[in-house]
Amino acid sequence: MNEPENQVGAPGAAGPAFVMDGDGIVVEWSAQAEAAFGWRREDAVGRRLSELVIPERHRATHESGLQRFMKAGGGALLDRPLELAMLHRDGHEFTLSIRIGSEQTDSGMRFPTWIGNPPAA
Repeated sequence: MNEPENQVGAPGAAGPAFVMDGDGIVVEWSAQAEAAFGWRREDAVGRRLSELVIPERHRATHESGLQRFMKAGGGALLDRPLELAMLHRDGHEFTLSIRIGSEQTDSGMRFPTWIGNPPAA
């Protein structure tokens, strides 16, 4: 198995909590993401991020925003602090502070996401 392009760290680490690819699929999932969302890494990687952590009422907006980014580039929600409604595996919603980045890799577009007080872009 190849090494992941974005090593995600343990809680408090500088690395992103999770990474989504340009198709909306989780490619990395840290212990910090496990604690926040209740999904184990082996259950999250390979699944659509929107089905795991985005409340159902916001999924269409998330998916259309991803499609717009992939066609035109840029995004209003990238590289700035956000407070978003998120979904835990047990079904409860909660507000979480995150920062979503974007980077082109050899494997395509990646969206690393930090939880809490992430590093500035």
